[in-house]
Amino acid sequence: MHIRLIPLSRVTETDAQAWRRLADLAVEPNLYLDPRFLIPARARPESDGMQIVVVEERGQWLAALAVTTKEVANGARVRAATTGGPFMTPHSDRHHPLVRRGDVVGALTLLLRGMTSIGLPGLVQLQRFPAEGVLAEALAEAVNQTSMLVHERRREVTAFARRASLPVPPGDGLATVPVLVTSHLAKNERKQTGRCARGLERIAGGPLELRDRSADPTVDEEFLDLQASGWKGDHSRGGAALRLNPQNERWFRDVTSRFRRDGDLLVTQLAAAGQTLWIGYVLRSGGACFGFLDAYAQEHAKYSPGSIGRNAEMTQVFRVTDAPFFDPAFDARYATATRIFPDRRTQVDLLVATRGLAARTLLRAAPLAQRWSAEAVRRQAPASATRP
Repeated sequence: MHIRLIPLSRVTETDAQAWRRLADLAVEPNLYLDPRFLIPARARPESDGMQIVVVEERGQWLAALAVTTKEVANGARVRAATTGGPFMTPHSDRHHPLVRRGDVVGALTLLLRGMTSIGLPGLVQLQRFPAEGVLAEALAEAVNQTSMLVHERRREVTAFARRASLPVPPGDGLATVPVLVTSHLAKNERKQTGRCARGLERIAGGPLELRDRSADPTVDEEFLDLQASGWKGDHSRGGAALRLNPQNERWFRDVTSRFRRDGDLLVTQLAAAGQTLWIGYVLRSGGACFGFLDAYAQEHAKYSPGSIGRNAEMTQVFRVTDAPFFDPAFDARYATATRIFPDRRTQVDLLVATRGLAARTLLRAAPLAQRWSAEAVRRQAPASATRP
């Protein structure tokens, strides 16, 4: 195994093919490190400085991580390689590396410890890293086997849906009538879901229906118009609709066309009496499904078309794919949206001292209670595997 560094702007077609195979075989899928998501970002100025750290062997990529470099804090002399940055922080909800099945500990260790050999800092900031699971256990083992130190900076609880958690009715295609799964909701939330669905039918003047628009590129125009018609289309209200920025719009079109071409795009439209109430995009990477973007008819916000659409979308994911999980990319700040989903998963921001005196000194000053270890992973894994 050896390590190399590739600026995102210089990823070749051969690199992209190896990268895609890695994404398909990763032990922890991550849409936001899929080349079909990141390569289109090369046209955006926010991606300047982004580099891909790659562990490979005989032409096969075994691990990959997107990083930029930054100061750890304003005025600090210590710099870090971070999975955040101008593009990744606002546009990527999961930052963990792609690691191929097999020697996960070995590949992850080289990915982190080898960064200084390719000119990156000995301090690595891993944002939104899973707090339990294969990667968490591999990182804990890598720390045990080396002199690396890991400091936990913060953690957040995010929405999640495992196939085993939802009693999804069997089906071999997209349902034309929304199937809303509410058994995991509190009693008052189940009633509210029903009231909202009936309210949408009443105000629209017809029954709710679902449409599969995945293979239809014209839906992209409808989505962009729907998104811009609400508050997101108003700069003065903090809106960031794709229509407001031509570069953002081109990136969206490029991403969706790549996933659509591969059959890894699911676009669901919620409508009634000819009116579009909600459109949602799901992207599939490594066999798992991830929420990408959605928009709702703001004039009907009283009846929560977004919540109804997301619930129906979650059901469709498990009806029409064999994905083991659906990650909607919501965190606990969005309380209403989070409650739609039956499970929770904890993400942590970690600071890793891989090599170097300055990096190790910085982490040794961190409180012991915030040090990361294999024992800490084992203690918290069962609790974070289910909804709190």
